[in-house]
Amino acid sequence: MDFNQSVKKDDHVLLLWGSSNSPATLQEAVTQLQDVVGQGGKVQVEHTERLMLSNHPASTFDTVLSGAVSPVAYVHSAEVTSEIAKILKPNGTFVLREPLTNTENSSKLRTPKKLMSALKLAGFVNISEPEVVSLTDDDKSQLNSLLGAGDVCLVQIQGSKPAYEVGAASQLKLSFAKKTEKPKVDPSAAKVWTLSANDMLDGDIELVDDDDLLDEDDLKKPDADSLKACGPARKKACKNCTCGLAEELAEGGPEQKAPKQKAATSACGSCYLGDAFRCASCPYLGMPAFKPGEKIELSNRQLKADA
Repeated sequence: MDFNQSVKKDDHVLLLWGSSNSPATLQEAVTQLQDVVGQGGKVQVEHTERLMLSNHPASTFDTVLSGAVSPVAYVHSAEVTSEIAKILKPNGTFVLREPLTNTENSSKLRTPKKLMSALKLAGFVNISEPEVVSLTDDDKSQLNSLLGAGDVCLVQIQGSKPAYEVGAASQLKLSFAKKTEKPKVDPSAAKVWTLSANDMLDGDIELVDDDDLLDEDDLKKPDADSLKACGPARKKACKNCTCGLAEELAEGGPEQKAPKQKAATSACGSCYLGDAFRCASCPYLGMPAFKPGEKIELSNRQLKADA
């Protein structure tokens, strides 16, 4: 068995076998693999028909070998190859042997081309070209009797699992927007706006002194009265005036304000109605009724209280 070349020291190996294999031949294959992996490695055995029921955790084995024990009289189904891809570690190796045929219309066996397509669909990469395994006449006759088919050849093929988990997602950065090209700058046009150091050091160019741009009056802080009105035109109030200018302009300004006449009032507020509404001590007692706010002059006798 030359499967040992695909196994390294300290590997975790899964060996698949079929119903046509004898226990003694299977034990011999396990012993040879255990010698290769050493004490740090591990070799497990599983029947191909029980692989789907074994519930091995994902990414468990470094190498999976199938068909390493002769005779190989079984075909790897799509479910088996998918399960192998799941339990292999990333970058893990899968080596198999399977009986194939060159007849396209065979109902039991498939061609090497169809086998490679099935492995690609299962997720394997770096699949090698099928290699025909040499068989003795006795092995060929035994294989033909087990499969019940003629023109049978045994093929070995190897593949590996990708460096990522099967089914892993990765975001692709795609941009469908049109890329706008930056406008080209004309070097001659850019020189127009460039002031070189030689121009600044030219003695013929007179520069303005920035200290002469402002005089003492410009540096004085303005007061509130000077800011209230500017020039002969009247200042307009803002839309949301809060300084009182809007009310002042609405009343005609301070120079046009007329003093409000305060209406005459009394303690009871009913003196102007007549004697029927006046108190006993009211100074308007005995006088006719008058209009509210009308100025009434009282004599000195009326202003004096009764003795």
